Amino acid sequence: MPQTLPAFVINLDRRPDRLERIGEHLAERGVTFERIAACDARSVAEEQIARVVATHGPLGQLGQGDRACTVSHTLAWEQFLKSSASHGLFLEDDIYLAGDLMQILADADWIPTETHAVKLEKYGDGASRLLLGPKIGQTPSGRALHPMCSRHVGGGAYILSRAGARAALDWRGRIRVPVDHFLFNDTVSPLRRMLRPAIMVPAMATQRAYDYNSDIAALGKAVRPRGLRKTLRTLRRGGNEINQSPRQILQYLTGRARLMDVEFAEAPPATTDSRR
Repeated sequence: MPQTLPAFVINLDRRPDRLERIGEHLAERGVTFERIAACDARSVAEEQIARVVATHGPLGQLGQGDRACTVSHTLAWEQFLKSSASHGLFLEDDIYLAGDLMQILADADWIPTETHAVKLEKYGDGASRLLLGPKIGQTPSGRALHPMCSRHVGGGAYILSRAGARAALDWRGRIRVPVDHFLFNDTVSPLRRMLRPAIMVPAMATQRAYDYNSDIAALGKAVRPRGLRKTLRTLRRGGNEINQSPRQILQYLTGRARLMDVEFAEAPPATTDSRR
C-alpha cells in the first residue's frame, strides 16, 4: 500500500543515534519520512525563538528547551505546507509506533473533515482517564477516533491538516505554552477549539518504549517557581481549569462525553465496536 501522507521527524543535529533508531523503526513499518533539523536550545539565538514563542505564559515561565521544541515543530509545519498533501504526520525522534502505522498513511479518508488534529500518542505510563466525545470514526485498522473534551498533552506523534497547520503557524510570536499544550490543552490554548482534535483509542504511539526520552526539550521544562510566585501560578492554572469545568460537566451530564481509559496498544482491536 503506497504512502500518501508525508511523515516528518524532528531530530537534533547532534543526535544521529536517534535518527538512526527512528529511521530503522519507520523502515520496519514501510514508512518514509523527511528529517526536520530541530532547533537546538544550546545554541539558538534568543531572537529566533522570540519570533515564535514567548518566555512566559499561563503555565508560568517556559524553559529554553520547551521553547526550542516548539520552534522545531513550527519548522516541521512549514515544511509540510510546502507539499501538496492534505495532512501530515509529525514525530519526535524517541517515539515508538504500532505496526499498523502504514495503514493510516495510505490516505486521509478516515479523518473526519472537521477534525484538524489527530493525536496518535498516549502520553505517560499506563492508562489515562480522559473525557472524550462519542466515536466519530476509526482508522483503517480499527482504532476508534474520539473528540478530546479534556486535555492530554504530549507532542510525540500527531497528524495535522493543512488548515490546522496554517492556523497553528498564524500564532507564531504569540505562542505562550509548550507545543503539546498549544495543540491539545484547551484550558490554555486559543488554537485547540479550532483544531477540534481527536485521539486514537487505543493509542498507537508512545514515548515510553525506550530508556531515553526526547532531548529536544532537555535543556528546560517550564520553570518551577517558589513561594508567592508558585502560589500565584497555581491559582492561575486552577482558574484556567475552572473556566472549562462547566462545559465539561455539561458534556458529561448530557451524555455528549464520557470518561474513558486510554492506553497504548501494539495491535489494534480485534473487533470494532461502534460505541467505543
